[in-house]
Amino acid sequence: MYHDEKIILAFIASLVISIFSTARVIRFSNRLGMGDKPSEERKLHKKQIPNWGGVCVFIATMFAYFSFCDYGAGLRPDKLFSITILLFFIGLKDDLEPIIFSRRFLYEFLCAFFIIYITDIRISRMYGVLYIDELPYWGSFLLTSVFIVACINAYNMIDGIDGLLTSLSLVGSIVLAMIFYDAGEWLWTLLCMSLFGALIGFLFFNWQPARIFIGNGGSMFMGTIFACLSLHVIQLGTVYSAFFTISMPQTIALGIVSLPVCDMIYVFIVRLMKRSSPFKADRSHIHHRLLSLGLQHWHAVLVLVFMYILILYFSYRIQETGGLRSLLFTLGFCLFLELLLELICKLKRLKS
Repeated sequence: MYHDEKIILAFIASLVISIFSTARVIRFSNRLGMGDKPSEERKLHKKQIPNWGGVCVFIATMFAYFSFCDYGAGLRPDKLFSITILLFFIGLKDDLEPIIFSRRFLYEFLCAFFIIYITDIRISRMYGVLYIDELPYWGSFLLTSVFIVACINAYNMIDGIDGLLTSLSLVGSIVLAMIFYDAGEWLWTLLCMSLFGALIGFLFFNWQPARIFIGNGGSMFMGTIFACLSLHVIQLGTVYSAFFTISMPQTIALGIVSLPVCDMIYVFIVRLMKRSSPFKADRSHIHHRLLSLGLQHWHAVLVLVFMYILILYFSYRIQETGGLRSLLFTLGFCLFLELLLELICKLKRLKS
């Protein structure tokens, strides 16, 4: 009960701080004339909107966590925060003055290396992919670094319409909180619930029509946090509870990040097929395709949240197949939804 009370208090504290700080940041940014201007055709907003929302989510999460955490054994989330702070400020710098992709990737890989070195959170097995099971340390280090950097950029790229990244992160944080709670990882539960409260408070201002964006600082923070939380799920092993059983945690971890990552992979493939740079921004993301069907922003967000919940449920149910099959089925199901949506868009264009 002692830990349960702290988790509830951390959730309430992060919620209140997020609402209070977001309102102040909006007022401050508007007063100074700072924000994201609709300078590109792909951007959907018509006026300048503050893009420092990540500051509010970050502060609320960190304050709530550190206010109610205490000393504990094992791997503590605290070890992630020094690197997360660095990535957060890199994202803020990108909001104020865009950073070229090569330099940004260098920063992200350096931060990923430090995360793995400090926490030893890493992917140690391939579960039969390419006939590889156990990975050597250097291979594990490299693969985990690529995974973290992929998540950082995937979460950054999916932040394209009002409330989308915030809503997906809400679902991901509460699912992870349930897993960590039943696994007895109370500090990790505390972090997830602190993040959950901060995101709810921020969503009040980020829902369509958005009064503030989460920005690159916030999206890079989300990508880093969810990459590390997913990797820690893999390290839990089997989790038994009165409500669910997790026998293949790597499948659940993949399901948590699958929608942003698969959308990024799909967009990269489409851009390469068009002989364009995979990093050149366009309107080929999954949320843009939903909008092209005539959906409003909040309709598109609800559709993608439903898809995300469906993927998470599928990743949970498919565990029974075990090992490589469950991983491939989870990825295949996510890509199937992407292709199905693309087919619907093409049929609509042919009809019109």
